[in-house]
Amino acid sequence: MISRLTLNKNVLQFDIDSCEISVKEYIDTIEKYCRLCRAKESVKRNLELAFEELVKNNILQFVEHNDDDGLPVTVIVEKYGLFASPQMTITYGGDKYDPVSEGDELSALISRKLLKSVKHIFTDRNIVTVKF
Repeated sequence: MISRLTLNKNVLQFDIDSCEISVKEYIDTIEKYCRLCRAKESVKRNLELAFEELVKNNILQFVEHNDDDGLPVTVIVEKYGLFASPQMTITYGGDKYDPVSEGDELSALISRKLLKSVKHIFTDRNIVTVKF
């Protein structure tokens, strides 16, 4: 379930409070953001891909496996400048977990091939930064 939604032409930010999130819910949210910032179709596809492969198929699975310890998962998409590609930052709690090096192999392969960069750091929370 998506909550605490902020949506404007520069920023999309929301929290995921449950590991049960519908595909329609996040696709609709990403599409609204892309319409507002007039993103190209390729940007929309990459945002959807990053969300699907990193958040839905890996991070939420990890959080659910750990009794929802990492909730909420916060997703922030920011666009810097008129022609810039957006950057996605995903923050979640729990133990250290890098969705690319420790997650589903197919999702990791897709992420490495189609996204410019995916970086993970762990402080008191996990932070994944995706550049398109």
